[in-house]
Order: sequence, then C-alpha cells, then structure tokens
Amino acid sequence: DGVNDNWLIENIDEFPNCVVEIYNRWGEMLFRSVGYNDKWGGNFRNKPLPVGTYYYIIELNDSRFPNPYTGPVTIMR
Repeated sequence: DGVNDNWLIENIDEFPNCVVEIYNRWGEMLFRSVGYNDKWGGNFRNKPLPVGTYYYIIELNDSRFPNPYTGPVTIMR
C-alpha cells in the first residue's frame, strides 16, 4: 500500500559495515545486505513472502557493539 513496505532499522546508517540477514523458520537465508543500503521489503527472489514471522541477525561490525542483535520480524499484509 506504499506504507511500511520496507523494514526500516533506526540508526542503521551509523554502521556502514553492518550485515543484516533474514531467515525463515527453517534457517534458510532469505535476505542479506552489507551496509543495509538495500532495504528488505518482505520479498524473496522478487516474490512476496507469505504472512508470518521471520528472524533477523544484525551484525553492526563495530567494537562498541560486539554482539549481534537477533529477533523476530513479522510480515503482515
């Protein structure tokens, strides 16, 4: 609908070497971006993913934040 179509991660632009990965519940990687210049829009291989919960890993690659951030992200259509 043109609103909230991409996953926006606050302040991610402060970490140009970050790595953002999205996985499905079976551990298949659906998305990967270095620097998060390519925003995730809930697609895989140019097709919309079904409604559901997916899982992210964000590595900031910054010595101030050595541990990855992980958690769920939900697609609602």
